[in-house]
Amino acid sequence: MTSPKAPITLNRPLQVKDDFVYKVGDAELHLPSLSYLKPGLIRRIRRLGDVDAMYTLLELTLSAESLAVLDEMDPDAYHELLDAWRTHSGVNLGES
Repeated sequence: MTSPKAPITLNRPLQVKDDFVYKVGDAELHLPSLSYLKPGLIRRIRRLGDVDAMYTLLELTLSAESLAVLDEMDPDAYHELLDAWRTHSGVNLGES
């Protein structure tokens, strides 16, 4: 007698649905998870390079006040925010 076949499962990447929340001074920034973007956002950034896609995503999802906070951040603190956003989303830059 043979045992029943196990169901076929596809390895799907981790999807984090929760927004990323980051405090900068008195401001609290809310960004969508990079692994669970709405189809409309993906459609708008699909043909852009990585840098253009990231800034377009920031501009589409943050308020003018939040963008002003980002614009005034120390570059090292800004890169820490981006790293934390990627980590929260389960996304990495890969290796070259």
